[in-house]
Amino acid sequence: MFRTLLISTIATPLFMHMAIAQDPENVIVENQDTAEVRGDWVLGARVYTPNGEMIGSIEDLILNSEEGLVNAAVVSVGGFLGFGAKEIAVEWSELELNYDANEVTLGITREEAEDAPEYSFRERESAPAPQADPGTGVGTGTTGTTGTGVGTTGTGN
Repeated sequence: MFRTLLISTIATPLFMHMAIAQDPENVIVENQDTAEVRGDWVLGARVYTPNGEMIGSIEDLILNSEEGLVNAAVVSVGGFLGFGAKEIAVEWSELELNYDANEVTLGITREEAEDAPEYSFRERESAPAPQADPGTGVGTGTTGTTGTGVGTTGTGN
């Protein structure tokens, strides 16, 4: 009896993991849809009023990690040559982007943008794990030939 209970206790999480594993066909995206824009097209894009006056440029995006949506764009406004500018956040749904995101319009005036409160970012609770530093190396094969490859740089003592 105890052995059966022990085996089922160990095996259940393994089967549960297999049940929630995702099908690669439902995870991989092969093509960009015509309604989608690339992030690097949006970042740095200039934002204009409907009258064509420049408000600022998009510096960052605020993403909702639970729903997988873009909530807001962080726009740098005011200042001169990057000095004295502040960052405000605007609702993503309020931005009008053309097909390639090289024309972005927002339905407020430049003065309204400059008078808006600065966006308050939260601090990150923990930093991401450092990436391995891929090194390069030269090795000798089993047949005496030399070759090149990619290795990792160790940090051990």
